[in-house]
Amino acid sequence: MNYLHINYVMIIRFIYATLFSLNIILAQTHFNKLINSPFVINKLNGTETDGLSSPRDLDFHTDQNRNNELWVINENSATFDSNFGGSTVTYYNAGLENQWVDYRKDSYSGHFMNKASAIAFSDNGGFANTLDIQDANGNQNGYFSGCTLWDSDTSIYARINQNGPELGSHWDMLHQSPYSVGIAAEASNIYWIFDGYHNTVAKYDFQEPHSDHEHGGEDHSDGIIYRYDEIVVQRVSGLSSHMVMDQTSGVLYICDTGNQRILKMNTNSGSINYSLSPYGENIQGYYSMNGAEYETIIDSGLVSPTGIDLYDNYLLVSDYASGEIIVYDIGHPNIIQEIKRLQTNMISDVMGIKVGPDGSIWYVCTNSNKLYQMLPPKNGDLNGDNNITFSDIMIILSHIVNPSDLNQEYYSIADINSDSAIDVFDLLLVIDSL
Repeated sequence: MNYLHINYVMIIRFIYATLFSLNIILAQTHFNKLINSPFVINKLNGTETDGLSSPRDLDFHTDQNRNNELWVINENSATFDSNFGGSTVTYYNAGLENQWVDYRKDSYSGHFMNKASAIAFSDNGGFANTLDIQDANGNQNGYFSGCTLWDSDTSIYARINQNGPELGSHWDMLHQSPYSVGIAAEASNIYWIFDGYHNTVAKYDFQEPHSDHEHGGEDHSDGIIYRYDEIVVQRVSGLSSHMVMDQTSGVLYICDTGNQRILKMNTNSGSINYSLSPYGENIQGYYSMNGAEYETIIDSGLVSPTGIDLYDNYLLVSDYASGEIIVYDIGHPNIIQEIKRLQTNMISDVMGIKVGPDGSIWYVCTNSNKLYQMLPPKNGDLNGDNNITFSDIMIILSHIVNPSDLNQEYYSIADINSDSAIDVFDLLLVIDSL
């Protein structure tokens, strides 16, 4: 025993002497490590002190010049804002040491973000939100609610027209989908939403935001809505049913929360069946569609699917009931394979999810008013304490001496240089991090 200890010490001394000769590190992405590591780190990055108040969804800004800019949409105003209506919290440099926060609420959000339920950024930098409410004006007998379009220019959003004369800073709004609880951007000012009142999905084409490009205006006349009544979904009161679009294929993935399943729709299919009569507004067109291609792709293993996102060939779904984030491999034709269940330990709380630019997974907890970033274990953290210590060094060293000492599931953590081997070079890197 003493002999082995002496040998370990000698090896470590030798490693320290040669450490600085290493200058090439091949790193795995956060995402690949997440789905291959035996445990994850749920890092708390946002709380009520930032203005989170029943957060239901989140999305990253699409402008590459605004990388790591994460927007969270609240169902309510923050506790320090007594005015009615939803709000947003923007995390700049999200997850980095220099992260900072900007809480905003448009003075007219009582209408345009009334019980806000989902948010999506389009490729033009605008964003839209849905409203989980029957009537955005609070009329018990009305059905005037749908989807609101906003300009993300921070000199405009929640800054202009706050005291009139126009209706705040909103860019446009269409009102044909009460109880809408999910949204996905197609392109420019075109969005797909989960229509909870009609139990289907709809395509909202705002075309030009207000016909006169006016922020806060009331002209919706060029709006076009396509409703796909053949696709039957079921809203669950108080929960979001998020959606995500594959921009390359035009495939829309839908959390059908009430039916405990995930749907897949070809948005390039379908044709106009007949015209519908819009409620409460004059718009260019409102159509019932038929013949759209869609199918159920996941119909087991889910209780309350709410959040959804795409990353490479993977589909991620959050289950509100279990607090799990389930990862599916969708990279093979006609085959959907569950490969991992990531634990948040936030039962009946997780709502929206989003994969960040670095491959980490972000999610909001609507009841505890929190924002988390899910990260893989640190390279070399083999005992799961989220720190690199002498104990981790000894674990790797023991494996080098006796390769059977390390379980296979820990390889992604121990193989720090990603060369498919755990050897002295990985040990050097662990020591360097220590």
